[in-house]
Amino acid sequence: MSNLVRNPIRIVWRKELRDAIRDKRSVMAAMSYAFFGPLLMAVAFYVMISQLTDPSDVEIDITGAEHAPALVEHLNSNGIVERDKPWPAGRQPIVLAIGESWAEDIALAKPAPVTLTADFSATKQTGDLRRIERAIEGYSNQIAFIRMQMRGLDPRVVQPIDLVKHDTATKGSRSAILMGSVLIFILLSVFFSGMNVAIDISAGERERNSLELLLSQPLSSHQLVLGKALAASCFAMFGGVLSVVLIPIIFRFLPLHNIGISLTLDWTMMLLIILMLAPLALFATALQLFVSFRAKSFKEAQTYISFLLMLPMLAVFGVEFARLKNPILYYLPLTGQHQALLDIIKGESLQWLPIIVSAGVTALLSLLIIRYIGRMLASEKVVFGL
Repeated sequence: MSNLVRNPIRIVWRKELRDAIRDKRSVMAAMSYAFFGPLLMAVAFYVMISQLTDPSDVEIDITGAEHAPALVEHLNSNGIVERDKPWPAGRQPIVLAIGESWAEDIALAKPAPVTLTADFSATKQTGDLRRIERAIEGYSNQIAFIRMQMRGLDPRVVQPIDLVKHDTATKGSRSAILMGSVLIFILLSVFFSGMNVAIDISAGERERNSLELLLSQPLSSHQLVLGKALAASCFAMFGGVLSVVLIPIIFRFLPLHNIGISLTLDWTMMLLIILMLAPLALFATALQLFVSFRAKSFKEAQTYISFLLMLPMLAVFGVEFARLKNPILYYLPLTGQHQALLDIIKGESLQWLPIIVSAGVTALLSLLIIRYIGRMLASEKVVFGL
């Protein structure tokens, strides 16, 4: 009893953590998202890189090839050849039709009709269609230049501006474009990994009628909630740390160099990311405990938290894909950590003041939510789920 009086928060934390570790379902849930999230993203990136860097020929159906042998030869030199076998089931054919009047239209300097028929909504054929369009546009430009030269005109008159691009992007800044979605998995891992534990130590204990027993011990409700929050936060941090460690290992096997991207995270960067996830893990746990204690049953808590998890996903995905650049985002919970992670991936200098402020605001909001939950437990309706 004396130990409980001296260290009530620590005792509750150890008790809840020990019970959660015994529950293999909670441990597997924390590990599964942290592992399979980056793994699925790696598989998606591998497929995308393979499509972007595929050197194989594009096989299409060409009708009227005899009318434009020079065009067909140009297409072949660009890796676009005529298909000599039937199209597989479920795949729409790509047909390039050359009009019979090709030779006459070219001789009279008239636009020669060429029709490209395909399913332009098919994502698997997007790269092939772009290669075909670029090849035909290139051949069209060659004919246009020849026509202008035959009329004594310099083809450069149709290019009044010569734009020269100097790309100063580093491999790190290029990787930020692609790796932004991976960073989302790191942030969301702290929300998913501790979810089952948060529900079990709140709505679950209430259904098992053990919550009243804990409240009868010589400790305040605030200390009880804080001990529970720290225990669930440990599982949330476990998922976050696992994601941070696994992502560089998994993505090391991807041919990112083929698209000019490099992902390097040394131990200093990884440790910094883990430190930034700590207040976010407490914040995620506090929100989940709040929702779980407000729910009247275990299943109801699961339903509400599934909706709750959509909020951080919408926030991070919204900022990522809308490309919002408001400076206030660096100081807010979740978005502040997201912006800092992007700076780390890009290799840019970190803005320490926003990082510290964001961490402080996140921790402060977490403690305020935990304190409010402690006040909620003073109500019999909350304790007994009435």
